[in-house]
Amino acid sequence: MSSTATRNKRKDSIGSPLHSVAKKSTVDQPNEEFSSSQVSLSLSTHMDTLSSFFDNATNVPRDVTDAFRAVQSLIKSAYKSPEQYVHERSLVIQGIPELPPSASSASRQMDVENKVMEILDALGVESRPCSVSRMGRPSEVRPRLTKVVLPFRSHYFMVLGKARRLRELPEFGHVFIRPSLTAEERRSAYNLRQEARTKNQALGHKEFDVYRGQIVRVSEIPKLREQLNQGK
Repeated sequence: MSSTATRNKRKDSIGSPLHSVAKKSTVDQPNEEFSSSQVSLSLSTHMDTLSSFFDNATNVPRDVTDAFRAVQSLIKSAYKSPEQYVHERSLVIQGIPELPPSASSASRQMDVENKVMEILDALGVESRPCSVSRMGRPSEVRPRLTKVVLPFRSHYFMVLGKARRLRELPEFGHVFIRPSLTAEERRSAYNLRQEARTKNQALGHKEFDVYRGQIVRVSEIPKLREQLNQGK
């Protein structure tokens, strides 16, 4: 075999440098999908680092600093904090029976997760919650509230839109579902309900109700729900 053929064979067995780099980059590149909350957290961290740099830098042109502040403002308006991301997908369920305190923690957790899945199944919502947890300390008087975080905003609205169907099912007639609200949101919701109640009392019948944070006519709610479903 000639020396030229030997060199060509050696190159074929080892592979070209470009091929090796491409192969390495393919292997090393992570094949992961990041959730919106993870992306938001990463962006927030980097933007805070850059913001600190611009605050302390002395030789940065003014137009560069202004451009960064503009980009920072746009990013903050486009991406929500991880806490807000979770909050907008969180529900609170009241009335789910609870195992006695003597049961193991694992048994109680598995029990409440199964019961939440039964509720979703009864509503016809195909979804697997990101997390299910009891709120507060165990009580012998009544079961604790259950907080459920759903993976998608559309699932969140679907559950809330169908929650009233539970009243028609004997096994779930005692179960109530509402959004997970902050103290400020609870006060706002209470004030809206009071305002709607006052209007209805003045009319002598129920004409108004609270729907998605607004006071609307009861007759308009089906149309609003239809528009919401079409937009999903």
